[in-house]
Amino acid sequence: MQRITITVSDTPHPLAQDQNIDRIEAAALEAVRGGGDIVKVTLYGNRELAILVSPGVPITFEVAEVPEESRDDGDLDNPFEPDSAFLNDYLS
Repeated sequence: MQRITITVSDTPHPLAQDQNIDRIEAAALEAVRGGGDIVKVTLYGNRELAILVSPGVPITFEVAEVPEESRDDGDLDNPFEPDSAFLNDYLS
């Protein structure tokens, strides 16, 4: 499966498996064109990240093939602590 990482100002954030990169990119572009806005994404670990997207804030997207993680279902009411070797390998 594919894992998307969004990097904001040099800080990488792996997204939950169900996040739609096209929707996030469109929301980021709309925010920049509008002078700035908050774009919310769900992170790996079922946590929400609110990003203030504005002109001058560097944002990059990286897509990588990774093993599926059954706990990573995007359910913000059930966060989990990523404690697997998978995450350690993924974030290094």
